[in-house]
Amino acid sequence: LLFPPFQKYITKGFVSEEEAGKRLAQVVSNPSLTKSGVYWSWNNNSASFENQLSEEASDPEKAKKVWEISEKLVGLA
Repeated sequence: LLFPPFQKYITKGFVSEEEAGKRLAQVVSNPSLTKSGVYWSWNNNSASFENQLSEEASDPEKAKKVWEISEKLVGLA
């Protein structure tokens, strides 16, 4: 309930389900968007561009901690 308004009004990153679907289809079908190790963003006119992952998002120790916490939260650990 809180995430869509947060995305829309705070980060300005909210898109409709229809637009999100179009972007997903673009990523899986457009040969120019096949590079691994990046995440794709779109500007206001729907042009895609490449973003590099931050050091924090690429940190294997943090990834392990998130995984372990997630397992506990869903009752798998």
